Amino acid sequence: MEENKSVITNEFDRSGRYDAGLKSLAKSLRVAFLLLLIGIIATLIYFVSGAGYFSVEPQQAVIVTRFGKIVGTYTTGGHWFLPYPVNQFIRIQTSQQLLEIDFAAAPAQGGDAAPSFEPGRDQYVITGDANIVHSAWTITYRVDDPENYYLNLLTPEFPVVNGKVMPDDEFVDLDGMTGTRGPVTFLRNLFRRSVITVTAEAKVDDILYEGQVNYSENVRREFVRLVNQSNCGIVIESVALNRIYPPASTKTAFEEVTSAANTSSSELSNAKAYKVEQENEAKAVAAALKGNAAAYKESVENQLKAQSEYFNKIYAQHRQYPGTLTMALYTEMLQQAAENMSSGDKFMLAPGSKSLWLKLNPEPKKAAAAPGAKEGN
Repeated sequence: MEENKSVITNEFDRSGRYDAGLKSLAKSLRVAFLLLLIGIIATLIYFVSGAGYFSVEPQQAVIVTRFGKIVGTYTTGGHWFLPYPVNQFIRIQTSQQLLEIDFAAAPAQGGDAAPSFEPGRDQYVITGDANIVHSAWTITYRVDDPENYYLNLLTPEFPVVNGKVMPDDEFVDLDGMTGTRGPVTFLRNLFRRSVITVTAEAKVDDILYEGQVNYSENVRREFVRLVNQSNCGIVIESVALNRIYPPASTKTAFEEVTSAANTSSSELSNAKAYKVEQENEAKAVAAALKGNAAAYKESVENQLKAQSEYFNKIYAQHRQYPGTLTMALYTEMLQQAAENMSSGDKFMLAPGSKSLWLKLNPEPKKAAAAPGAKEGN
């Protein structure tokens, strides 16, 4: 009997221990269920709240993909879609962007260019006449077609991590590897191809001197052609040649050529200016001579015309009154001659007179005395 009581007591004690464990387990399950419920509710809130909302910023486009397939492209306003992983929002900058590309030699120790080139280290371009030139360029471009830009340049090689396009030339792909592919590298390669193609068909003198503008325009035209041919959604707005120069080892020789060309150009400009100045002076003198000749011609013609009219008038009167007109003209001539003579020297001849009295060596006239002056004794 006592043995049975001991067994019952032990079983009771054991069941008490299990009861505490069961209670602890039940409590843990309740906490876990509560946390799971909270997570489910938070997930639901995430899906139906702001996680799927986005607004398009100025000079930006947002492409919405659903399981990797484009469902829309938005350039303005705010929009809501189910968030990731159902939908993915890819932002693409459509504003103007700059890209600088150069073909320069690697600087040697001290900052100056190395005396010789090393393939793979230095960058340069060979002209059509087997000369070497360096250049520096600035490209201005923008994204005009976001969908083509995304399909042809950003996928599948270019990674998009968590809805963000990774930076070109400095991105980390999905496998944790680094790389240098994407839009910027694509444009660099196309532009380098354009520069190499155009430079190989030109001469160094044309590139460095008088043909530099045409050279830059040819590079721009070839680059635009290649970009348009790729259908990548990019528009090239400008291509600027910042600097073009020969290698350091030949710089002095090219500077001498440049100096001679500048001197020649200056002398030609001076000669042209002198030519223009002399031509203008000659034209002015010729115009003055022509003007004087025309005025003299007109004056002589008017004078002769007046004399002709006067003669014709006198001649007509003479034919009508021969003697009277002759006497009238004679009298008019004497009157004019008398008017030109001084009063003390006038002599009139009567018609029919055969003698003429002249006053020889007349005494000079005294000058009129000044007002208020007294006569001397």
